[in-house]
Amino acid sequence: MGNVLYRAPVSRRGPRREEPLANPGSFDELHRKCKEVFPQQMEGVKLIINKALSSHFQVSHAIHMSTIGQSNYHLNATFVGDQQTSPTEAFPTLIGDIDTAGSLNAQALLLLAERIRTKAVFQTQQSRFMTWQFDTEYRGDDYTATLTLGNPDLISESVIVVAHFLQSVTSRLVLGGEMVYHRRPGEEGAIVTLAGKYTALKWVATLNLGYGGAHASYYHRANDQVRCNNSTLIPRIRHWLLVL
Repeated sequence: MGNVLYRAPVSRRGPRREEPLANPGSFDELHRKCKEVFPQQMEGVKLIINKALSSHFQVSHAIHMSTIGQSNYHLNATFVGDQQTSPTEAFPTLIGDIDTAGSLNAQALLLLAERIRTKAVFQTQQSRFMTWQFDTEYRGDDYTATLTLGNPDLISESVIVVAHFLQSVTSRLVLGGEMVYHRRPGEEGAIVTLAGKYTALKWVATLNLGYGGAHASYYHRANDQVRCNNSTLIPRIRHWLLVL
């Protein structure tokens, strides 16, 4: 009887599946890592008392006494809803802050759909309205698009429109831009700013560059106890308003 040769089947591995890119977050959070390390600058004495009235409602009292500036008192109230999308985000969220001069700063954050969230901001100086702003943000799988409408006034035909877009190019690189359009009687213009962020294992580098100037920040985590950062603001290269 002759020998019978048996050829073992060759295992073929399919192409390696790449992990989907993550959402880059909001444009306003590009420099968040660096800002978290910076200590809050303050002159004088500040006393803050926080009180949680329930799992959804919290109030705080802040008293600031200074020999250089004006001493003041702030009352802050925060309401957080049941719809939690992440450990640090829950909807709806209502925030109000009022000081002894009667100036009010109020914010309302709502989740309209799984990917769409809105924010309304109102600011007054004593009894005069200073700012009213409305944001709408759409978060895709690997990109974020935001449209902001600031101080719209139909009577005087003035408005500020801001558009943001961020795209995750790779798992470490995020690119995007900002476009600001401003209009009021006798004046109209726009400015474009480019942005990028690179995230490594222990450091994060971010850059915003446009006609209004540049903002670069660098964050480095040496270990769990030591973190360092650097933030540089370059004055505007041109006047931020470009006459159309």
